[in-house]
Amino acid sequence: MRSKILLTASTFLLLAASGAMAADVVEAPPPAPVAEIPLFTWTGPYVGIQGGYAWGDASLTDPDIITNGNDFNGGMLGGFIGYNWQAGNNFVLGAEADLNALWNDQTFDFGGTDMDVGSDYLASIRARVGYSWDRALIFATGGVAFTNLSADATIPGPFGPIDISASQDFTGWTIGGGVDYAFTDNWVGRLEYRYYDFGDKDLFENSNFDLNFNTVTVGVAYKW
Repeated sequence: MRSKILLTASTFLLLAASGAMAADVVEAPPPAPVAEIPLFTWTGPYVGIQGGYAWGDASLTDPDIITNGNDFNGGMLGGFIGYNWQAGNNFVLGAEADLNALWNDQTFDFGGTDMDVGSDYLASIRARVGYSWDRALIFATGGVAFTNLSADATIPGPFGPIDISASQDFTGWTIGGGVDYAFTDNWVGRLEYRYYDFGDKDLFENSNFDLNFNTVTVGVAYKW
């Protein structure tokens, strides 16, 4: 009789303990999920505007044209369009084209007459390669570049003033680098430096210009 009572009590205690453990398992709250913050991606097309300063040099070989300097310095304003592809976590490859207006006219003395010489535009088609730290991208860029030189003057003639003009397109290369920073998922700011070399061409007969530029620009782009 006594052994039956002990067995019954033991069974009751064992069932009670098992029930308590089961209740603990059921009632324990699941761990809170850890929110994953997605990294910014540079992949996608973009379009932007930029402005800055260009300082150029056009070494001139013509004894009939006199100038106090060969500096073609002035402001620039334009736009750019491109596409980036992010390879892995950090490396970014891309292609970009830009077109800018220039204001860099210089006045030459052409036989006692003022002649205005300057460039109307500066453009390029380039490859880009960069390394990103989330929203910051340091990049190098290089490719083919395009510009022109044009000249206008009014010279005296036996039957009155004569207007003369000439224009020459130049094709060369450009290389540079800068930094992009994504302030939001769509808006990107930029600071960039570039060097351009266009070789030499004749604007008039015997007036050979050896042309190059340096530029510093800031810009903003919208990225999709």
